[in-house]
Amino acid sequence: MNAVFLVIFILLQIADVWTTLRALELGHREMNPLLNWMFKHVDPLAAMVLVKVVGLWALWYVDLYPLTMAVCAVYVWVALNNWKVIR
Repeated sequence: MNAVFLVIFILLQIADVWTTLRALELGHREMNPLLNWMFKHVDPLAAMVLVKVVGLWALWYVDLYPLTMAVCAVYVWVALNNWKVIR
C-alpha cells in the first residue's frame, strides 16, 4: 500500500520543484526556512533534490502508509499554493 503513496509523493515532489523554481524565477522567495537558507549557499535545484531524496528515503524506510498519505496531503497544498503564487 505504501508504494502507491510513495509514487504519489514522488509526483508531488516533481510538482513542488517545478513550481518552486518557477516562483523563484519570478522573484518570489522560498517560505521553508531550511530551503531558503540552502538556496543562499547552493543551487536551488540541487538543494531541493537533496531534501526530497532524503524525505523519500525516510518515508520508504519507516513504511507507514498513513504517514506517507499525510505528507502527500501536505504537498498537495504546497504545490497548489506554489501554483497560485506563479499564476
